[in-house]
Amino acid sequence: MLRIATIGTSMITNEFIAAVKENPQTEVGAIYSRNADRGAAFATTNGLPNVPVYDDLDTLLADPTIDLVYIASPNNLHFDQTRAVLLAGKHVITEKPAFTNPDQFAVIARLLNARNHQYYFEATRHIHTPNFIKMQHALTGHTVTGALLSYAKYSSRYDQVLAGEEPNIFSPRFAGGALQDLGVYLVYAAIALFGKPLAAHYEPHMLTTGVDGGGVGTLTYPNFTVVLRPDKTVQSRVPSEIYLGKDTVWTDNIAELQQLRYYHGSGEQFDDLATTQPANGMSSELARFVDIIQQNDRAAFAELFQLSARANEVLYALRQDAGLHFPVTVEAATDDE
Repeated sequence: MLRIATIGTSMITNEFIAAVKENPQTEVGAIYSRNADRGAAFATTNGLPNVPVYDDLDTLLADPTIDLVYIASPNNLHFDQTRAVLLAGKHVITEKPAFTNPDQFAVIARLLNARNHQYYFEATRHIHTPNFIKMQHALTGHTVTGALLSYAKYSSRYDQVLAGEEPNIFSPRFAGGALQDLGVYLVYAAIALFGKPLAAHYEPHMLTTGVDGGGVGTLTYPNFTVVLRPDKTVQSRVPSEIYLGKDTVWTDNIAELQQLRYYHGSGEQFDDLATTQPANGMSSELARFVDIIQQNDRAAFAELFQLSARANEVLYALRQDAGLHFPVTVEAATDDE
């Protein structure tokens, strides 16, 4: 049984806690919030009135009953909190995007290299779902000739931007923007399916807050190009497609993958590849992370860690290409101890 503490009180943490409750190998052991009252209310809302609530991170990390910490704080806090969790001797799951640049990732890599009994995972739930795995299998033996990966979802916080405000998810101070949110799903999918690209280019739609509200990116591979379309200012119903010459692998939403089809040629005939997805989108990833920890599967861990490193490199390359820069304090990478 892994006892898990959570950091963050947003909807994504609600969903994660529900996944923890569903998994017979895990239980919620503590909740952290910088505001004690908010943390207590969050615990009660999630049916955990007797779970300890901390408003001091050091005190939480000193709790010997906690095995793993799930981090779902604002993006700019991910690096420092992940580093602190590892230094405290605990496993960590960090919500995407884990870190803002390769220097930060290198620090975490050094910490893990010195702690081969500890695990770090980046929470990118879609690549662990049954239908994503089916998509990977559908590409086996075929030559990819291109892809369009789209995830455009109107954010309720965008209304605040239009009203002249700067919510966290649209603020450079919090490492926000569409690429750093919805774009992570697209980059992860591309790398998991096709490997690391040769080059990355991003043309952003800039907002008054100083981050991208959306944009169009391209990842260049030796014989094809992948187009990325993340956006938080529109509600799109454009699917994602992978081209195999005359055939097409199609999904309604690359992040949710409720539908998955293999189209043959130019007609409307297709094979329905979809299977039932878990009701909780985080169940599959949590189950895999728990299995890796309990089985001490360093090979599976190394594969996921390399994927996380490559995604971090590509996201950073896209940002640099577009001239998207965060404050120095956000990009800083304090060395390990």
